[in-house]
Amino acid sequence: MKEKAIIGMVITALIIVAMFAALPTKGQFVGQIKIGIIGPVGLPHWSPAGMKEASEMAAEEINAAGGVHLADGDYEIVLAFGDEKAYPTPNPTDAALEMERLITIEGCEFIMGGFRSEVTGAMIEVAMDYETPFFINGASTDEFLTETIAVDYERYKYLFRVNPINSTMLFKTIAGAAQFLLAAKLLPLYGHDLGGPNPQVKVAVVMEDLKWTETMYFYLTNPAVYPAVLGPYANVTYAGRIPDGTTDCSPWLTDVINSEARLLIHIFSGVTGVPFIIQWSAMNVQALPLGINVMAQLQTHWDTTGGACEYEGMLSTLGTRTPVIPGVTDVFWDNFLAKTGGAWPIYTAYGAYNGMNLLVEALEATGTKDKDTLLAHFEDPAYESSATITSPRTKFTSIHDVFCNEVGPYWTEGYARAQVVQWLASRMETVSPADQIYSKKWAIPPWMYSLITDLNYDGKVDIKDIATAAKAFGTEPGKARWEKEADVNFDGKIDIRDIASIAKDFGKSVTLPLP
Repeated sequence: MKEKAIIGMVITALIIVAMFAALPTKGQFVGQIKIGIIGPVGLPHWSPAGMKEASEMAAEEINAAGGVHLADGDYEIVLAFGDEKAYPTPNPTDAALEMERLITIEGCEFIMGGFRSEVTGAMIEVAMDYETPFFINGASTDEFLTETIAVDYERYKYLFRVNPINSTMLFKTIAGAAQFLLAAKLLPLYGHDLGGPNPQVKVAVVMEDLKWTETMYFYLTNPAVYPAVLGPYANVTYAGRIPDGTTDCSPWLTDVINSEARLLIHIFSGVTGVPFIIQWSAMNVQALPLGINVMAQLQTHWDTTGGACEYEGMLSTLGTRTPVIPGVTDVFWDNFLAKTGGAWPIYTAYGAYNGMNLLVEALEATGTKDKDTLLAHFEDPAYESSATITSPRTKFTSIHDVFCNEVGPYWTEGYARAQVVQWLASRMETVSPADQIYSKKWAIPPWMYSLITDLNYDGKVDIKDIATAAKAFGTEPGKARWEKEADVNFDGKIDIRDIASIAKDFGKSVTLPLP
């Protein structure tokens, strides 16, 4: 009798297990979609601030929501990671072998990555040999698309770039920000008759002496060209190139001081950008820095420079927790910090996350993994993604580059673009585009303009300055109404003491333009 009872219990348990096994669950997938993520292992652009954690986050979220929903069922996203061999020394040969490993051994159906231009070209060729869709994330070099798909469509048709916008558009973004900054803020303060048809501001150009900067250097320093780039109010009075790896930048900064420049366009992708900005602050160089400084995009830049980077402006995907898409971008930021233990995302993280979701959205829209169907979907003139975490709209150009049409101070259409941010009070604040609800005003270092209670830089302290402080009253860095210049006592908050300081200086003035 006892044995019968035990047998009956076992049979009942087996029936229950079978019943539960037959129920559909999120964890049941009809198959897998394997995506290779290849990037610069050893650099923060890979981990912890870059594409590894962001792609993992995207995959986890997609799988938790039931996977990729195709016509024949739900598929699980599986990632395979590869080292593009960019660090410490770029090795194109090994990068190509790693790409081949991801495709032939790991079985990746799609590849995303490619940060360093010196190795991305080699990886492109391997991916195209195997006709594997490759979504560039990190390398901005125009030629990766203008000299491939634009020249030989059939060979390179599975090549796309999801991030960043290309080098030409990055350069135009700097130029657009410089034109706006010169006209709106620097010209009234420092514009002088320098022999041209308009008052002009003296400009210095300093960049690392690497091949990728050669074209930009020419456009920004050639007298026959730069007026069309920087606008009518720029007069380039000094230009210099610094060898990559230089730690003592004082000779070049001394030349900037002697040139009396008030705008300093600086371009650095490597480590020299850090000592450059530290020494810029220590030497009280009276020129506001704007440009590209890849190391300045890192969360550690503030601490690494001991806060000397304050007032530095440079290209970035976004600023600190910038709510481009409220409830989406800021949620991504918070989730990324939770995953990494506090590391801020940089542009390769945004690109990986966006790229993964763009791909999945296309897979689900077409209902298939077939690459030619996906290709037709992306090439459809009507194609446009739903909002990503960095832009309300995304689509591709005819040569599969991420589409960008606005690089100046206004962002009305919402397609992918780079932003210009300025380090202020330990945060990166968006200053261009200047027309968004989260945009901040450019701030001027106090050693460039000593009348700090003149908040609108018009040469006098009056009711407009008190009104500016009143509008920001009660705020601190990170709040929507906070503005750096209203914190005149530099204590991190805008309160009655700031208004009292402005009131005390009420009526003070200086003669503009300044020397």
